[in-house]
Amino acid sequence: MVTGRPPAWVFVFALLLGVAGRARAQATQPTTIDTVRGTIQGSTRFIGLGGAFVSIADDTEGVPINPASTAVRLPYSWDAFSYAFGVEFSVATWLPKNDIYNAPAESSDGGSLFGSIAAVVNYRHAGFGLSAAAEQNTASQGTQGITRQMTANFGLVHLAAAYGYFEGQLQLGAGLRVIGLSFDGSGGGGSLGTAGVGYTAGFIVKPNGLPFRIGATIEQPIDAEIDGAPGAEPVMVNVPWRAAGGFAFQFGTRKLNRPFVTVGDRVAHNTKGKKPTDEDEKKAAQQLFDEYQEDQTWYLLVSTELAVLQGPSGASFLGLNVIDRPLISPRIGFESEVVPRWLRLRTGSYLELPTTEEANARVHGTLGADIKLFQWGVFGLVKPFDWWQLSLAADVAKSYLNTAFTVGFWH
Repeated sequence: MVTGRPPAWVFVFALLLGVAGRARAQATQPTTIDTVRGTIQGSTRFIGLGGAFVSIADDTEGVPINPASTAVRLPYSWDAFSYAFGVEFSVATWLPKNDIYNAPAESSDGGSLFGSIAAVVNYRHAGFGLSAAAEQNTASQGTQGITRQMTANFGLVHLAAAYGYFEGQLQLGAGLRVIGLSFDGSGGGGSLGTAGVGYTAGFIVKPNGLPFRIGATIEQPIDAEIDGAPGAEPVMVNVPWRAAGGFAFQFGTRKLNRPFVTVGDRVAHNTKGKKPTDEDEKKAAQQLFDEYQEDQTWYLLVSTELAVLQGPSGASFLGLNVIDRPLISPRIGFESEVVPRWLRLRTGSYLELPTTEEANARVHGTLGADIKLFQWGVFGLVKPFDWWQLSLAADVAKSYLNTAFTVGFWH
């Protein structure tokens, strides 16, 4: 096995990110890499819905998708101050030949590991969110009997803040995304790294009592620099801009957009100006819980999204003809609690467009499930009515399989 040295690494690195590069100086020594990715990666709900999540983004799962999601108050949250956290994992290494980059056949073998952690803090209609994700990709690229292996590691941090106007019916949010990249060869070639910062903004419209939502987001492109081989010019890494808009509609009697009411609001309503007691607060909390439980009926949520991603630039890259135009990915997802209070199922689909003329477009099918498990208060740290749940998801396409799982709370 022969291991390539820079700048040959740049070619494999581009494949690791599912990208195409553009050459400015020489055809064999690119100075810019476009990190365009066609597949989706994220939480089990995001994957299960086929990526159609921008309008219904909420909880910790929404932080990396739409910064406005941090101001969405969940229907089971009735405290003025609240917080939540979540952890997700996914694995794309199951197939003997897993084409996670949608690259030509000679360069299509590889795998991917993904993990993320996120947290959200709310005070009434204000929200702040933090999400940190890490991914490791491996790839083998064989040409004329020479095989190069590379491992790419990159991290993505989202910081978001938002506020819900008009009693939480319009969420406006903005934030930062910080990206770090590094990659290594398997034969002592060394390690290179880079980091960059960009801005993101978004909104969600969720009229109280109505069964629909509208959302959109936009992410600024990021340009960062990697030191090249000794004596070579630095390599620029371009993280593309992204924009997405979506619409969701929920069928059934369950409310999609419940008005945000705190225990204090309910106490004031019940006591009609009188000084409340501890018993009044307990009664108000129980009322809100009972009303939420009564609303846990059958529903069918249909979510759509149109995502537009900056395409790679340049005419060709080491013999691969680059498609120099924005990539448009229509997405659709369905979710239903088929067994109320016990089992949710999801399915979806999205289109992955190729970044080079040698590749083909792929239609992805996705599946997901939330399974209610048992109660365990973790020595008083978990609320008495919270149940643990197991969440699963899968993303399937030609020569591609990604699976995700997490353990969380059923609500």
